[in-house]
Amino acid sequence: MSQKATTSLNRRLLPRRRTASLGWALVVLLALAIPVLLLERTGVLSGLPVLHVLSLATGLIALSLLVAAFLLPSRVRTLTTQLGIERVLRAHRALAIGTGVIVLAHLVFAVAHSPKGLALLDLRDAPPRVWFALTATVSLLAIVGLAWTRRRRRPRYEGWRLSHIILANVVVLATAMHVWLLDDLVNNALVLLWFSVLALVVVGLWVYRWWWRPRRQRQNAYLIDEIRQHPDSSATLVLHADGHDGVPFRPGQFAFLKIGSSPHVFEEHPFTIASAATEPWRKEFTIKALGDFSELVSGMRAGRRVYLDGPHGSFTVDGLASEAIVLIAGGVGITPMLSMVRTLAERRDERPIVLFVAGRTADDLLHRERLDGVVHDLDLHIVEILEEPPERWDGEVGWLNRPMLKRHLPARRRKLRIDYFICGPGPMVAAVTRTLEGLGVRNSRIHTELFDVV
Repeated sequence: MSQKATTSLNRRLLPRRRTASLGWALVVLLALAIPVLLLERTGVLSGLPVLHVLSLATGLIALSLLVAAFLLPSRVRTLTTQLGIERVLRAHRALAIGTGVIVLAHLVFAVAHSPKGLALLDLRDAPPRVWFALTATVSLLAIVGLAWTRRRRRPRYEGWRLSHIILANVVVLATAMHVWLLDDLVNNALVLLWFSVLALVVVGLWVYRWWWRPRRQRQNAYLIDEIRQHPDSSATLVLHADGHDGVPFRPGQFAFLKIGSSPHVFEEHPFTIASAATEPWRKEFTIKALGDFSELVSGMRAGRRVYLDGPHGSFTVDGLASEAIVLIAGGVGITPMLSMVRTLAERRDERPIVLFVAGRTADDLLHRERLDGVVHDLDLHIVEILEEPPERWDGEVGWLNRPMLKRHLPARRRKLRIDYFICGPGPMVAAVTRTLEGLGVRNSRIHTELFDVV
């Protein structure tokens, strides 16, 4: 791909990202505004006490926001590829917390306006709508609480994901039943219509996430070509498309890898695609042996069928009007950079590129043999940084810091439009981001991506 073609690609992708951001902001705004407008215009609230009004309004707003939060982790490609996984996760968490607060407010208003007071929560003779309400509330608070303490507890990936999905669906179904059993709301035609729209959205997302996407994955399955074991305890999984032309992706994106007899298997893990985006029929994943699943991958044999859910993510050089590119990787964070560098080499990209690779020991430098053959096709400067270097080491030593960045960043960086990509352990990403901001780099030019359950 020529430089002119790359520029044309970027001009097409930039408006899509802006449109996706505006579209999501509109979704949240509608989720907040429509319940209020419906209750006001339909006369449902006329003549009711203030506390009853607040109870109904907060309940319907919470339901609308809950559906919006349900949408985010459903892997809608427009959201995951244009907004990016980090923004999707941040928005999902913010909506979940905000919805939890509104639900608690709804509960307070409901108890305050009821003649029964706190006796309304006595489940011994409570009607079904109260049981559903409390089930939804407890499940939502459990989701927020488990998410809040997750980093401290460090649960297994599969257990965390399963509990999160079960609780989320309990919240949605219990809330729907609670609203359905409230005569104050569903007896009004317009409110019932809005409730039906939200129900259709949830059902549609269920079908999309758990039936349509696996069906597409079955049609676009891959076969294992080979598994290369490396001295650094990592393995490279090489796949080729099974009976199709390959699923297109952008350099730096990732996919969820599924191993099993069917794409409907529950266990899956996210890995960055490390191969060039110019060859969608061939995909490579460089996987560090950090857990049971990655060790399972290392033990697989050629010829086995696997399934990919992806690509996802906006951590990519495509769609950005850059004049120079800086890539900063720590440990396995090198994998998206491998795809970017390989793709840019295949496209004969002429822009200057600086690649910082940081690790504790030389075994953490996963890029060396993977970039053989492409270094000389680019204007590429590689900076290696080790905390514990071997003898006769001529690279940088210590932590990636401000003086190191200033030594190796492009000389005319204040005049060039440079995009910075950072991937690695969370503390490193945060520290490097702060350092770049201290050097005057605009936040819009700093791109990061952290994996999580989506």
